[in-house]
Amino acid sequence: MGQLAQQAQSKQIKAANPIEDIRGYIQGQWPKIAKVLPKHMSPERMMQLAISTINKNPKLADCTVESVLSCFMTASSLGLEPNDVNGLGQCYIIPYGRKATFIPGYRGLYKLALNSGEIQSITVEVVYEGDEFEYMLGDDARIVHKPSMTADHKPENMVCAYCITRFNNGGIQRTVMSKADIERRRKESQSGKRSDSPWVKWYEEMAKKTVMRAASKTWPLQSEKAQAFQEATASDEMEGGRFEELFEKPIFEEQSVVEVVQDTEPKGLRKAVCKSCGSAIEVAADATLEDVSANMPPCCEKMQLEWAEGE
Repeated sequence: MGQLAQQAQSKQIKAANPIEDIRGYIQGQWPKIAKVLPKHMSPERMMQLAISTINKNPKLADCTVESVLSCFMTASSLGLEPNDVNGLGQCYIIPYGRKATFIPGYRGLYKLALNSGEIQSITVEVVYEGDEFEYMLGDDARIVHKPSMTADHKPENMVCAYCITRFNNGGIQRTVMSKADIERRRKESQSGKRSDSPWVKWYEEMAKKTVMRAASKTWPLQSEKAQAFQEATASDEMEGGRFEELFEKPIFEEQSVVEVVQDTEPKGLRKAVCKSCGSAIEVAADATLEDVSANMPPCCEKMQLEWAEGE
């Protein structure tokens, strides 16, 4: 087993029998892998995920063992399963050359956001040509969307996407992104530039994820349960998964122990204040003033935001 693991460290999954190759790698690495996965995950379950995903996406057999396992571990640590396994679109494992890449899906982020315990509901929809759509800001902010039963739901006919977030404290946030804004985000992303990207097969789902991520910039999530959502958004567009560093050294070097330390401290809040009227809003610590301006109704006719003193 040690010899097999040593060989697998420096070569691709693809071999005389790629499934047996990755099976041996999982078994040899399991003491390290188990440290960062939920208790319900077993070597057998990870093997099932690998077999199902590779069988449905054979190009993954050309990727390195390290990058593929790292993606499975990232998905499992977040409680998500790849789309090739269950078809739910919670996350995707996409081969980019010899490297597998973990991409969280709209439904995965949706699940993690609700699991945070701080959000009552999230509505994310796409508007197409032929739909009736009204977006109002100000004191009577609202979104009215009447879908057309005859609309052609092709990417080129998309007008915009929106996200309505209702918080447990009664607050409501409305975020709208035009098709042009969504396209800019797609072109800036690593995955959006490739022909085998999720944007090609699941454009609507990726558009929904894009507007949800934009909205989440100002979600005041603080609980420990919210950490999974924050980790998923941080993992988005990463080269491989979050645990690839576990495989940087040969697994037969028993003296080399890799500890994975996860940040469990909440990221906290900061306060933005309008210089014109003095209104204040608390937002996530990593939000920008542009995010706040885009996601909150104007507090006055001359809204000018700045960070509160000491923020």
